[in-house]
Amino acid sequence: MNKNLENNKSTSAYKKIKIQFLILIALFIIAEIILRCFGMKAGTLIDDFKVEENPIYQPRFESDEVGINHILPIKEMLILGSVINEQGFRGYMNYTAQTIDSVKKSTHQQVVMIIGDSFVEGCCPDSAANSFPDIINEDPSYEVLNFGVAGTDPLQYKLVAQKYIPQLKPDKVVVVFYFGNDIINFERTPSPGTPLTYPFKNNKWLFSIAPNHLTKRVNYNFINAEEAYQFYIDSYTLKGKNRNYFEKTISYSVIFSKIYLFLEHKLAERAWYKKNLASNYDGISIAHTNLKRINVICDSLQIPCLFVGIPAPDEAEEGEKLKAKYAAIFNDLNWDVPSNLKTKDYDGLNKANHFNNIGHSKYAQFLKNKLIKLQTIK
Repeated sequence: MNKNLENNKSTSAYKKIKIQFLILIALFIIAEIILRCFGMKAGTLIDDFKVEENPIYQPRFESDEVGINHILPIKEMLILGSVINEQGFRGYMNYTAQTIDSVKKSTHQQVVMIIGDSFVEGCCPDSAANSFPDIINEDPSYEVLNFGVAGTDPLQYKLVAQKYIPQLKPDKVVVVFYFGNDIINFERTPSPGTPLTYPFKNNKWLFSIAPNHLTKRVNYNFINAEEAYQFYIDSYTLKGKNRNYFEKTISYSVIFSKIYLFLEHKLAERAWYKKNLASNYDGISIAHTNLKRINVICDSLQIPCLFVGIPAPDEAEEGEKLKAKYAAIFNDLNWDVPSNLKTKDYDGLNKANHFNNIGHSKYAQFLKNKLIKLQTIK
């Protein structure tokens, strides 16, 4: 009798464990499906990076002798409605001292130099003509010099300022800072001859500088786009040639692969910074140092300078809170950020998304109001 009771209890416990196990498997499968529905991909840390057998690199930028990135005039790679001048920036005229001087004398317009990344270059309304620099340029009071280059950062803005502000002597300078990705936590150095990004067809734009903790080297520049692509496969996915059987097995699961790669990167990062304490830079300080240098250049030439922020889509509706949130970046600089933007003013919710037509229109109005007030500073 006791043996039967024990057997029954054992059978009941086994069934209970089996049911719990099946429930866990079911929950795991449901979680995998939900994560995939939200765009997460298995086997990779970066969801917008695709592992392809024959990736196609599409050159879009070149870097000059001081490391400034310029736009290549390749029609199929340009924002709709773009014209690239001889200096490698978006503009119908060449940005030379003679040209700008002629514009000032013949039109009496205020020449406004706008420096920034893809938002300034003109992404992503239905046409570049609907981007905020072009909308401002339609105002008869202004002639806008567009120094926006997609995928760039505050170091690029400083390099552009150092080279072109003394040459062109614009009436006003506006530096546009995108909160979504302009805060970079390492001291990047200029890389003459190497573009900052490698765009691939229907794939992620790859950064041309490898993270220090993954290469165990400081600011290593990839030799070419192919090396960058292979590095991303080896470092950000579980599809690399050196991955073992276990790693390749869990690469089919979103949950397991994401956790594994996240921990792998965190451990490598911790080990690097433990040995290289001086490499643990503060992104806020780096940004401020570069922006401060631009302000010094403008002050030396008595040119009014304005710094403006663009919030990422997920923080656009924070309004006035953004001023306190990012005050340390600008500190003692003349800066502002609009408080009237909405999430719907962007073409998506990710940090890589941009203004749509409405967003560009709102930002143009904000900037025009700031430019009017900037007149009294000089």
